Amino acid sequence: MSAEFALFPLTAHVLPGGMLPLRIFEPRYVRMVKEAASGGRKICMCMLDASAKPDTLMNMFPLATEIEIVDFDALPDGLLGITVRGIRKRRLNRVWAEPDGLKVGFTEAVEDWHPVELPSELYELAEQLRMLYEENESLHKLALEFDEHNATWLCHRWLELLPLNPDDKQLLLEQPDCNAALAFLNQAIKKIGERQ
Repeated sequence: MSAEFALFPLTAHVLPGGMLPLRIFEPRYVRMVKEAASGGRKICMCMLDASAKPDTLMNMFPLATEIEIVDFDALPDGLLGITVRGIRKRRLNRVWAEPDGLKVGFTEAVEDWHPVELPSELYELAEQLRMLYEENESLHKLALEFDEHNATWLCHRWLELLPLNPDDKQLLLEQPDCNAALAFLNQAIKKIGERQ
């Protein structure tokens, strides 16, 4: 079933089960947050497509994440700080812009990857991720409940954090399950380990 969402295109991205702190300063996005907080239109976070012209309507990848706002904060610089949580994947169907430039689109729900038990030989992926969350202050503050045996949850967190080419990330997320992402991440973490 199709539903209308406000669209929030960013280079950063959150996936189902993840959380992300954001600074909101553009008036159109302040309005978007206010509307969502008052029970109005929901929000989808979209990855920007660098290969598209910035002024085009569809300068975002079609696979997006429905988000909910879980925390608000007035930042020292006067900006609005929010923390969002990824709910589910959605696919953009049609996009238009409102007078202030806020992009809005119809989206369809996409079936999320099912939870999969992490194979014991890949447990280093969980250990490295836990270390990253413990050592990085901004990640540690999110206080995520760690689901270290769930390969799907781990893949989502790694795909949020690693500086991957957005085309590659979108390709992995388009797969029917986490297996391709798991194989890719295993190789990527091994290469990082070899360099250190």
